Order: sequence, then structure tokens, then C-alpha cells
Amino acid sequence: MDKVKVGLVGAGIWGTMHARAYTQHPLVDLAAVCDLDENRARQVAEQYGVAHVYTDVVAMIENENLQGISVATPDATHTPIVLEAVAKGLHILVEKPLATTVAECEQMISAAKAAGVLLMVDWHNRWNPPYHHAWQAIRAGELGDVRYIYYRLSDTVYVPTKMLPWAAQSTVMWFLGSHALDTTCWLMGKRPTRIYCQKRAGMLAGMGVDTPDLYVTLLDFEDGALAIIENTWILPQASPALIDHKCEILGTQGAIYIDPTHDRSFAKYTPQTIQGFPNAPFADMFITPEIHGKQMGFAVESISHFVDCIYHNRPPLATGHDGLLNTRLIQAAEKSAQIGMPVDLGLDR
Repeated sequence: MDKVKVGLVGAGIWGTMHARAYTQHPLVDLAAVCDLDENRARQVAEQYGVAHVYTDVVAMIENENLQGISVATPDATHTPIVLEAVAKGLHILVEKPLATTVAECEQMISAAKAAGVLLMVDWHNRWNPPYHHAWQAIRAGELGDVRYIYYRLSDTVYVPTKMLPWAAQSTVMWFLGSHALDTTCWLMGKRPTRIYCQKRAGMLAGMGVDTPDLYVTLLDFEDGALAIIENTWILPQASPALIDHKCEILGTQGAIYIDPTHDRSFAKYTPQTIQGFPNAPFADMFITPEIHGKQMGFAVESISHFVDCIYHNRPPLATGHDGLLNTRLIQAAEKSAQIGMPVDLGLDR
């Protein structure tokens, strides 16, 4: 195999990230971009020198002789795209969440297994340097037995009101809570047993975006360990960064504190700073920083990992089963918030 030939489905903000990551990877031939909006697909294709543009996924898959695809479309649209790709024997990288129903996750996992293809979910925090160091320390026993994780992942109002035109068709739980739940379970390495969630709404609805403002989730694990997760979409526009991301991990023999968005490795204050993102004083140093014209960061590394898995015939570090667990947790969290009671997860060991 000289290069891995891939196609991209979804030419939005994160799809564009996939396009850039693929075109700068020496082992990838990004053959086509597909989006329902032909102009948007064409813009991305022209920007990154991609030869072919499609508005129909089936046509792209049938015409391009691909080995893999990235699916970077809105949450509820992943399943039919993945199943089309699986039917043609393609490997798939899916943006989170894998799907918004357990049944769809199970359908994709079963189909991929039967076809013998890779199904990877882009849980890119597993390549985030502070979190990787934390994961290594936990696995090495440096903290003893982990008893508690506090995890905050929130955005300013810029995201639901300006960045995501489909925010009202999603929630901050699907958009950020999915990452938070996955990273917490990955770090903990234990079976979650019960979830209790509360959510609040009103502020975004008053701004014309009918979606909850925030979620607070308590997650129990099999040995009595706890995690508390906060996700909001209502941080002020003038916040020092687009994202507020913090984590505290407490064990019987130690602790880890992570603050990747406010570590102050770089801060810039100008007359534009008070406007907030994209002029926020704390620049992105981890997710997608650009260095000498090259896209860097852990978000690129997860995409590169997908390529490596295809090229070397290796299983991915973030699988469809991880996506299934995540969707189970979010659906249970929504049920808990609805009934005002904890929900037992009933997950097998």
C-alpha cells in the first residue's frame, strides 16, 4: 500500500479539520469531499487540493475506490453514512457521538464486525498530552486507587449562537458531554454503574436557540468511585478562551490537576480582547494550533491514528464499543434529568 485513499463526508468546521489533517499526512490521498452543500464542499476541496466533490455519499463511495472515510456530519446523521461505507468494505472514522441511539450504535458495530472493517470514534482527548500523562500515571499506579474525578468542559455562548447553526437540534451534552463522559470513563478504567443528571434551560432559549443551557452529572463506578461532570453552553462571550476545560483526579496516594485552557503559557491583551473569541487572550495551545503553516495538536493526532490503523492493519484506540457506552450514558443522563432520579446503568462487566 503506497497511500491510504480516503474520502471526507461533511465539510463544516470539524470536517475542514479532517481535510487539512489528511492533506498534510504523507500516507494519505484525500480523494473526495462530500457535503449536502455543494458550494461548501467545493470550497474545502479547492482549499486543500482535493480532486472530486460530491453531494451524495453513495456516489462518492461507488466512484472513488476508497479505503476509508471520515464522517464529520451532525450527530443524528452518522448511521446511514457508516452503513453505506461498511457495505463497501471501507474503514470509518466517525466524529462523536457515534450515534444518538443505542440501537444505531449496535447496528454500526455489528455491521463493521461482520465486514471486518475498522470503526473508530474520534475521542481525540486520548491524544491530549495532559490527559495522556494522567492516563499513564493512573495505569502505573502512581495515584493509588482513583476515587474521584471532577471534569469540566464548557463553551462560551459563541458556540451555540454563532458557530453551530444546528445547535438547537443538539445539546451541550451531546456536543461536549460526550467528550467529558468518554474521557472520564477512559481515565477511571472502571465500569460505570449509576448516573444522576440535572439540566437547566432558559438563557439560550431566550436568545433564540432552543436547547438546554447546562448539565451537571454525577457518575458512580463499580467500586464506589465518583465523577462529577459539568457541561455548559452559556459562558460569557468575553471569557478568556472559547473553551473552559479543567480536570481534577484524586486517588488514595496522589492527585492530578489539569487546566489545558487556562495554563497561561501564552496570553495576549489588545483592544479586541474584550470581544472574546476569536480574539480571546488565551490561545489554543493543544487542540488545533498552527505552527509554520502546519496544523498541529491532538485533534490532528487522532485522525493520523486512524490512518496508521488502516495502513498497518491495527485496531484503533477508540472503538465503536466506546461510542456505544457513551451513547448509553447520555441517554441515561437525559432520562435521569427528566425523572429527577438516578438511573442504574445495568452494564455488563
